[in-house]
Amino acid sequence: MLKKLLSPFFWHFDRVFGNNKKIGWQIAFITGLAVLVMLFIGIGGVIARRLPIGYDFSPEAIHAIGLTFGASDLPPDEGSNNFPKWWQAFAFLLGAVFFSGVTITFVGNWLGNRQEAYREGTVRYYFNNHILFLGGSKMLIPMFEELSKNKEYRKQHFVVLTTNNPDRIRILINELLSKTHIKRLKITILQGVRDDEDSLRSVYIEKASRIYIIGEKPSDSDHDSTSIACWNLAKKLCAHRKNIPCFLMLNRAGSVFIFRHNEGGMNSCLDTTIVNRLESVAQRLLVQNGNSQNYIPALDRNGIDKNSKRTVHFVLYGMTAVSYALSTTAAHLCHFPNFVTVDEKGNFGENKERRTKITLIAPNIQEEMAYLTAHLNSLFSISKCSVYGKDWVSDEDAKPWDNKSTMEKVGDFLDIEWEFVDGSIADQKIRSLLQRYYEKNMKGETYLTLAFCLREAERNIAAALYLPYEFHDIKYKNGEIDFENTIPILVFQPESEEMLKTANNEIPMLKNIFPFGSVRESFDPGIGNLINEGKRINYIYSRGMNYAFMTSNQDELDDLWRNIRYADQMSSIYSASHIGVKLRSVGNHLPLTEEETKLLAITEHNRWNVEKLLMGFEALPQSERKMQYDAQGLKELKGLRKQYKHYCIEPYSEMIKNDRDYDTLIVEHLQDII
Repeated sequence: MLKKLLSPFFWHFDRVFGNNKKIGWQIAFITGLAVLVMLFIGIGGVIARRLPIGYDFSPEAIHAIGLTFGASDLPPDEGSNNFPKWWQAFAFLLGAVFFSGVTITFVGNWLGNRQEAYREGTVRYYFNNHILFLGGSKMLIPMFEELSKNKEYRKQHFVVLTTNNPDRIRILINELLSKTHIKRLKITILQGVRDDEDSLRSVYIEKASRIYIIGEKPSDSDHDSTSIACWNLAKKLCAHRKNIPCFLMLNRAGSVFIFRHNEGGMNSCLDTTIVNRLESVAQRLLVQNGNSQNYIPALDRNGIDKNSKRTVHFVLYGMTAVSYALSTTAAHLCHFPNFVTVDEKGNFGENKERRTKITLIAPNIQEEMAYLTAHLNSLFSISKCSVYGKDWVSDEDAKPWDNKSTMEKVGDFLDIEWEFVDGSIADQKIRSLLQRYYEKNMKGETYLTLAFCLREAERNIAAALYLPYEFHDIKYKNGEIDFENTIPILVFQPESEEMLKTANNEIPMLKNIFPFGSVRESFDPGIGNLINEGKRINYIYSRGMNYAFMTSNQDELDDLWRNIRYADQMSSIYSASHIGVKLRSVGNHLPLTEEETKLLAITEHNRWNVEKLLMGFEALPQSERKMQYDAQGLKELKGLRKQYKHYCIEPYSEMIKNDRDYDTLIVEHLQDII
């Protein structure tokens, strides 16, 4: 109880004495403490004299205070020198001890030790209803900025538990966070280990209102295993609580795979949102760019409508975890109504000349290509793929991926195709290939975007600057850069984006170069909106054809969300991510016409096909899919979902009405979702 009462005082005390810039506050504190002691002596002396009411106390108080400095021979006013001998002795001794021994020695040592403990983050305070950050990653800065927008959170303590040097984090916060944010937020940096039970107990994890498990350096080899251990400990320590919002940041796709195949819901004491860091980078780059707050042009620019002859062409240089995240996010996003055909009888089909193309280029690409295609075997087993091997010279040397037999059984209906090219950006054949890609963009056949995804920041900058001169030719329209005829160039910068941001602002020929991917910039502030939209999509799915209107009860949305498996949560979030693409394809207007609704429902199914394949679901042969037209056969097919096989991964034209209705339902109620 005493610690609980004194904790606010010591928290403010440490902030003052632990900051060398607050010397004025420190002097004021010492002076105030001395004044309090002198007042205590003065008032005590007056009480000891037992003077009558109405008596002038000031001479007595001054004389009593003088005693504390050993000035007992000072002549007080007449009649005021009759202090009890015991009080004079007590005042003299207290003054001597306090102002000589305690102040100079004890208080000095105590303050020094306290300052050192504060700076090292070893002091502990009592916290309740605080926001807890487990890890000292640079991602803290944008998270602080985002959370501070909510007035409710400004009243709460932001507590960081880290193995890093707390003083360095404070310096980083002072450098990167605005003075307004620093004054507005109560930030405490403490040292500790996020997967240690005693450390978690010392920051009162069981009393936290929100928990963010973000870890330290993303490059740490044990980052994900430590964070998952932390998550399990948090569940143990918070077992008596319900639905504490918890944000779990993971770096590796394999770690996310564990949760993706969790058949149960994520319901526990922690209401967990799992985010892959690089996927978050890709989402921020490719999804959160369709509004006025972001300056990076969308892969589909201002939208691809049903009559457009353009397709998206996304070219990535380097086979790294970053390029995997960007390419798979693009595969989730790039689905457009111009892929849909309608014949004279009203039957729907596919315009296979309107596929989105994702090209991956790297020296000695075969090994990494084998890894990617094995990891995403369900997708690549039925995707159209072209491979430019090590000895390729011309376009005619491209060879199809060896999946012909599988595609013949399942069908060729996906609206995404892939291209793997072996070569270095310095090779003339790669430069010539890029120039051909550029010419297709200028002819109005594609929207071309380049991304440089090597691990080293310097090599990415060099590769971007080494491009053929056409890529640095900036076209303008109505005073703005015309990105239909200017190629956006995305450059991975894992540490800091400031140099290229400055170049983008200051150097005209580099205004189409956009840095991305630093740890500080890897938190996606739009993730909260996507999750909320995902919850509303899940609500619509749960009501099915009985859906009438969106509930205003957030608890109902949250409860439904917690009780579905992680794979289904992600499915709803991916669907929400595509809403901006849908709206751009119809000119950003609602409500939709009947024709637009039908086209976007088919587009949604095409997106869903790729999403399920990316998540590891396997498409069934066409001969087996025919079972869906029979009631008993349909029941058997639905039973295969637990084996990660889905009969609905098929052309829209083959779908039964009940399954089509769900795609239509989502599109009809976009307004309710957003």
